[in-house]
Order: sequence, then structure tokens, then C-alpha cells
Amino acid sequence: MTTKLAPLTATRADEPIAQIRHQYAKDGFLLLSGLIDDEISENARQFSLQQPGMDGDSSSIQTPDRYLAERKLVEHHARQDEALLACFSGAFIDMTAILVDQHDLHRPNGVQTQNLLTASCAWTRPSPHIDGIPKENKHRTFPGPYRIAFIFYLNDIESGGGGTIGWPGSQHIVRDKAQSDPVQYEYLHDLNKEVPGLDLGEPVELLPKRGDILFFQNLWVHGATFNTRPTPRLAIRPLCSCDACNTRWYKRDGWSFWQP
Repeated sequence: MTTKLAPLTATRADEPIAQIRHQYAKDGFLLLSGLIDDEISENARQFSLQQPGMDGDSSSIQTPDRYLAERKLVEHHARQDEALLACFSGAFIDMTAILVDQHDLHRPNGVQTQNLLTASCAWTRPSPHIDGIPKENKHRTFPGPYRIAFIFYLNDIESGGGGTIGWPGSQHIVRDKAQSDPVQYEYLHDLNKEVPGLDLGEPVELLPKRGDILFFQNLWVHGATFNTRPTPRLAIRPLCSCDACNTRWYKRDGWSFWQP
């Protein structure tokens, strides 16, 4: 059964910094607009649509890229095309520095696409989860494999179009659960099993526009949805191959999600 969720659109990045910091600390995430030039995000959108598999022909996807049929997800791994890297703007780096309260950040040097083709199933509310949970990674809950994570959206997303579902303020509830038994919940894999049973309140459906960026904290609860719209949902995440990042949130083939 489809349940309509409250929509959430982006906050402008030129809002007062104190307000942005407060919202991020309270809700555990921020969807921000105005950090990527329109021409750059449009170039990235067009470039993404031209990549292997985006026409629905999964046979054209070669390793290290992959196609996850159950989600209709096309993932291009560790790309270093300037059309995509340009999205990691100076304004994005500056905002990240503000949110983590650290300056002189190194830049991402790679990209992972997370593009959703049109699914034939009906849209449903996803199961809630936290990131960094594969058992084989043995990520400890504290301090966690990351302190901040990102999704860049490269097209306008309507309801049911593959937008992220998020539970505002859920990071506080999950942290309290983890701290209630540090031994039982030493690892994120075990903590995540408890997440669906927690009273997280009502989620929101993020409806970003092209060029909007989602910033979110460790332990923030969210869910990935199917794209039931006729056009692809286009998104990228920043990667890095430096030694520091590869000791945190390692993905594969010498690349990790970027950690400032």
C-alpha cells in the first residue's frame, strides 16, 4: 500500500549560517540548494544520461560498474570525468567545512553514480536503515565510519521518482539506543537490526531539484526508494582514493566514500 509522505524541498544555502547549523544538528540532515552553478549541474545531467546502461541496456555495463536489477540501479564506479567532478564546487567544500567545523579540507577525486531507472513496481515506503552496515566491514558504531555523507541530485525529482526518505531527528533516537548497551551495539550491523522497531516519528520524502545536495550525519535514518517515474533519477556521491579516506568508509577497488 502506498502511503503519501510529507514532501521536503531544499533550503537555500544563503540562509543564515547559524540557522543552517541548527537545522543540521536538530534534524541530522540538510537538503541545500545554491551550491552548484546551474550550467555545471546541467552538464553533469546530460553527461550522466549518456553513460553505459542508462538506455536500459544492462549488457553494456562493464566492471567496475554494475547494475543492480532488483533496484534498477546503475552504478558507475570511481569515475573521474570532469563533467561530474565539477559538481564538487568550492561552495560545497566550504559548506562541508562549516557543518563539520573543520577547515582546509581535501577534495574528492572520484565519483560514484547512483542512477535509478524506471521500476515496474508500485512505489512503497522503504524500510529504514543507517549507513555503513555491511557485516564484513565491521564498522563500529562509535565513532562510526563517517561523520558526514552526501548525495548530489542531478535532475528534478517528483514524488515517487526515487527521492530519499528521511526521518528528521532520528540520529538522536538511534544514538540513545546504541548508548543503552554499548556491548550489544558495538557494531553498526547489529544496531541497524533495531532501527525498524524504533519509534522514529513520521518520515519525509525529499524532493530535490537538479543541483541540490543532501548532507547527513552518522546514525541518521533514511531509506532508498524505487523510481516509478518515466525518467531516470540521477545522483552522484563523492569518492576519494587517499590513504586517510581508505581507513574510514572503504567501498572497493581502492576507493572510499569521501570523508573530510
